Amino acid sequence: MTRSARGTVDAPGRNVRAKAGLNRSIMAAGWGGLVRCLEHKAPGRVVKVSPAYTSQRCSACGIVDRQARESQARYRCRSCGYAGNADVNAARNIAHAAGHAVSAREGPRDAGPEHREPQRDLLLVG
Repeated sequence: MTRSARGTVDAPGRNVRAKAGLNRSIMAAGWGGLVRCLEHKAPGRVVKVSPAYTSQRCSACGIVDRQARESQARYRCRSCGYAGNADVNAARNIAHAAGHAVSAREGPRDAGPEHREPQRDLLLVG
């Protein structure tokens, strides 16, 4: 996301100044600090998923096809025919890759809240 605006010294890219400002704000956000805080708050439950090919992979059949993205917002699988929003498709692929590591346990309705967080002592193995 922080790649510089394409172009050369002789023929610079468009909106180079705006892209430089966007790059500064992305770098200043400190995403690494956010990950560290989350890992501290939820030890062993934060899953880092590689975003590679998540927008090109079909969440229904798993086929990777570069040409399935009809536009920035539309995704249509040429293999199985699944069609939907490209961002939703990528989010489903990321959720599938993360597995069940982030989900909370279900509990009986009479034993307290419906969604209970795992107890810290049960997370410690060994």
